[in-house]
Amino acid sequence: MNLYLLKAKCITFFCCLLFAQTVLFAQSNVKITIKKNEITLREALTEVEKQSKMSVAYNESQLGGSKRISLNVSELPLEQALKVILKGTGFSYKLKDSYIMIIPEKKEESVSKEIQGRVVDEQGEALIGVNVSINGGSGGTIPNLNGDFTIRVTKNDFLKVSYIGYTTQMVKISDKTVYNITMASDTKALDEVVVTALGIKREAKALTYNVQEIKAAGITKVKDANFINSLSGKVAGVTINQSSSGTGGSSRVVMRGTKSLFGENNALYVLDGIPMQGLRTKQSDNFYESVEVADGDGISNINPEDIESISVLKGGSAALYGMRAGNGVILVTTKSGKKDKGVSISYEGDITIDRVYNLPRLQNKYGQGYYASEYDWKEAQAGGYSGDYQAFALENGYNYVDGMGSGINDNADESWGPRLDIGLNLPQYNSPVIDGVRQATPWVSCPDNIKNFFQTGYSMNHTVALSASTDKTSTRASLSFRDQSGTTPNTDQKRYAMAVNTKMTFNKYIDFDLSANYIRTKSANLPGTGYNSTNALQSIMQWFGRQVDLKDLKNNWDQVDEYGKYTHYNWIQSFHANPYWTLNKNTNSYDRNRFYGKTSLYIKPTDWLKFEGRMGLDHYDSNQFSRILWNIDYPNGYFRSFDRSMTEFNADFIAYVNKNFGDWALNGLAGANYRDYQTAIMGTGADELTAEGLFTVANAHGTPYTLNDHEKRRSNSVYANASIGYKNMAYAEVSVRNDWDSTIKDAFFYPSFSGSWILTETFPGLQNGDYLNFLKLRGGWAKIGSATDPYRSNAYYSLISSSFNGTTLFYNPTILPPTNLRPESVKTWEVGVEANLFNNRLHIDAAYYNKVTSDQIMNANVATSTGYTSMYINAGKISNKGVELQVSGDIIKNPKGFNWTATLNWAKDKSRIDELYTDPVTGQSLDAYQIGSSWSVKNYAMVGKSWGTLVGTGYVYNEDGSILVEDGIPVYEAGKEIGDVTPKWLAGFSNEFSYKDWSFGFLLDFRLGGDIYSVTQAFGSQTGILKHTAEGDLRENGVVLGQNYMTDKVFKTADGKINDVAVNAEDFFYNYYTICEMSVFDGSYLKLREAHLTYNFPKSILEKTKCIKAAHVSLVGTNLALLWVHKSNIAHIDPESTSTGGDDPETAATSRGFNSGVGFESNSYPPSRSFGLKLGVTF
Repeated sequence: MNLYLLKAKCITFFCCLLFAQTVLFAQSNVKITIKKNEITLREALTEVEKQSKMSVAYNESQLGGSKRISLNVSELPLEQALKVILKGTGFSYKLKDSYIMIIPEKKEESVSKEIQGRVVDEQGEALIGVNVSINGGSGGTIPNLNGDFTIRVTKNDFLKVSYIGYTTQMVKISDKTVYNITMASDTKALDEVVVTALGIKREAKALTYNVQEIKAAGITKVKDANFINSLSGKVAGVTINQSSSGTGGSSRVVMRGTKSLFGENNALYVLDGIPMQGLRTKQSDNFYESVEVADGDGISNINPEDIESISVLKGGSAALYGMRAGNGVILVTTKSGKKDKGVSISYEGDITIDRVYNLPRLQNKYGQGYYASEYDWKEAQAGGYSGDYQAFALENGYNYVDGMGSGINDNADESWGPRLDIGLNLPQYNSPVIDGVRQATPWVSCPDNIKNFFQTGYSMNHTVALSASTDKTSTRASLSFRDQSGTTPNTDQKRYAMAVNTKMTFNKYIDFDLSANYIRTKSANLPGTGYNSTNALQSIMQWFGRQVDLKDLKNNWDQVDEYGKYTHYNWIQSFHANPYWTLNKNTNSYDRNRFYGKTSLYIKPTDWLKFEGRMGLDHYDSNQFSRILWNIDYPNGYFRSFDRSMTEFNADFIAYVNKNFGDWALNGLAGANYRDYQTAIMGTGADELTAEGLFTVANAHGTPYTLNDHEKRRSNSVYANASIGYKNMAYAEVSVRNDWDSTIKDAFFYPSFSGSWILTETFPGLQNGDYLNFLKLRGGWAKIGSATDPYRSNAYYSLISSSFNGTTLFYNPTILPPTNLRPESVKTWEVGVEANLFNNRLHIDAAYYNKVTSDQIMNANVATSTGYTSMYINAGKISNKGVELQVSGDIIKNPKGFNWTATLNWAKDKSRIDELYTDPVTGQSLDAYQIGSSWSVKNYAMVGKSWGTLVGTGYVYNEDGSILVEDGIPVYEAGKEIGDVTPKWLAGFSNEFSYKDWSFGFLLDFRLGGDIYSVTQAFGSQTGILKHTAEGDLRENGVVLGQNYMTDKVFKTADGKINDVAVNAEDFFYNYYTICEMSVFDGSYLKLREAHLTYNFPKSILEKTKCIKAAHVSLVGTNLALLWVHKSNIAHIDPESTSTGGDDPETAATSRGFNSGVGFESNSYPPSRSFGLKLGVTF
């Protein structure tokens, strides 16, 4: 009996236990959702009873008079939901079994007290703009410049500490009176903390203008030799034109459309708060000599692994930089030491293989010579010629004797000769000579001769960085080495860099920081660029025989005769040198040393006031040595040596204020800047040498070349900025700057103002977790601009580089000194909207801007009776209007699984030349102004048109829109508008995928529009080397326009008849140079810009090593594919491989030379596709 009783008790106990667990489990899994406005507490509790399936017990009399409440409870656990519902009602709850009992709260006397605290980031630095508030209550504060705050609280309160870019913290109030709070970075929201003008960090939420920031990973995940190119397709409204010069090339960065007719359009670079002077602004920027060398630009010096972030300031956001901000600003912030105590060492390295991936489409049907196609043979037969094609080819097409014209067309550098690969045998440059007679050898094509000319290049980068920190100091030092071997034979570049960045806190009143960088760049040979004999591509990519075996030229370029003299072995002895000779003997060496650094001393006398004394130095010296041992233009040698130096010194004193007044927050600064800039160049050289191969002035035959020039300028500036915020919902910002510059007499004043309104903070009801999470409107206006170059305001004598009978010669100035010259002015306004949707998974930033650039400084002709040829004046007005859109979305979001994020950047800019110049005396207006030119095509600024209209010879059209032809050839006329160089829109589309420790990403880059006059297409068609010149039966039966060529167009004679006349292909394709419109193509493209596949080693593996903190390995690729070009680009030239400086010698040495190459392409070095391996380890 006792045994049964014991079993019954046990069963009862386990049943009760199981019931209790079931009840607890049920309670813990109940989710409550109530989204109703103005309901009573009783109604809310009834809803809880329904959803929880539990009974709610309460005293009706006590609950009866409760006020109405609004609830937005979504999927909360039962107990959390009850806390929200009962908050502030005077009631609490108890759970017992399946009952919920509502009971009055025990009233405790609430005693408030004042507490103190400090908010810092993970590096121990104070954060500006952090919101410290009592969770669920009223009142709040913002820490001062030191991160310190005070606030009145009561026991059991929670402090809510929030800052975009960091994880929100809830701190429970205890008996303590001092709270030190360290904010942890929120990797998802980190992009919301951005660096703005003067290096100030701001919360993106509080910004009143457009700033787009790219973090280090966006630059280094897939690196380019020039890291600025890594921004292509990633920033809305930014156009990056990569140089076509190959190894050592620079980039042209233009924001929100080209706006200046006569000056530079490149953005200003600012490194750690200090403006950085560019080295070169265009491909053909050698103002003093025709030997063009791609020696890079200033920003390409920087090691990408030393960069923390890049901020792009467009429009009014750059106003604090005054006269240097007219083209926008790119802020580069370098990495600093971390506050984690101790020492860490990191290594980042990569090696990539580079191969040319896009060449112009070349024909392989006909070889060197003139008028020797099958069509020419048929015409000869019609005229009575009786020989076969072999005889015709030998007698009329090509027969090599000496390559100088002694044979049949053996000095021809065109490919209109006999047909290849049909069994012909002709004497050629490399045919054997027997008994003084050059033998006939097979006349065959070399389809891959140009492809094989380019070699496999490589690039490797190594960076070792050391970080060390204590309580009061943090330091980061790095050493890096880059070695690049170009795809063009015998071209190279090496870069050695050292960087140090340190911060010190002496006490609570004084801080100090220092950053310094030294870079040495060295090249044994950089490729010559432009249309001249130092560019090896001038021949083989434009003037060439398609049968030439380049492997043979490579094997024999240094051939010598029995006397040890070079034979200058080549396929031709007129016009061109062997390309391998050019690259090995006619070289361009380049050495550059650059130092830039910045130091600041901070004094903080109070918790809301800080002073900074800042100094920055940027200096470089370089030597470019161009030597020609021999070529057609300089058979007795040539050299030029240029020593350049530049020093820019900046000193700033800035006062910062950070003060709260109740619900109002003030952030402000006021400062002054002193700038001293000077540059110098010295050059020596000779146009002929006495002894071969001795490149010294002492060896000059005749008068040596000498040059000595310099520039100096100074400026003083004062500036101020104030930002006022109200309850974290509305912000207004005002900035002013006044500049005094030595290049212009009058001072210039630059104001700006902007504001933003966060609607979701003002109207919390707009926020819906499933749809709208954040909505901000912003707008602003600013005036910015630029000065001019030194020495334009006065008359100066100029030196002639060559003396006369030993006497140095000077000449009077040809430019009349201007009077009352004003700085250029840019007035811009913009409006924008930012929104986060669908639980912050979709982010939208859209902006519309309007910009007017006026008072541009141009060189206008004056009457010769003045004794001058021209005068600098203020004239010209250009307007730019545009739209920018950035959309980013987390398409798939799973923290423990697969994730997919996509980002789209899209921008459209529309420019218009509103006016140029009207003579105040005669009233005569200037309707067009030449910006640049290439051969017979000019790029004009024309009133009423967009920036950059190509003008040259073009088709004559019939009234019905057809093209007029005469004898089968298009009729043309001069002065036609044949192209618009401005793109219609730009876009970039990036995708990032991740799964656990793996990630994959790629970037597509789009451009629509932007016409280009291609010298390669013009001469490549004229010389018959391009594929379209021999397609189909064009060289067998002749060209019939509209029928077997250019079939998408209609060609008619003057009497309206459809063209049916066949013409010789050689005669027709010569018109690609004569009729310039035929060589203009639409520069649209779609590119696969970059891709990566990355594996991050898990911590579980790294912890076993006891020394490795982090490690990753990646497969990377850049410039992977040119997916699409416009059909008018018949040569399939990469539209980005265009000039950034023109061929016009008249514009090369003037300010308009900054823009002279826009819209032109000539002898472009083909782009390279890079594949490689990247490794990173942190110890």
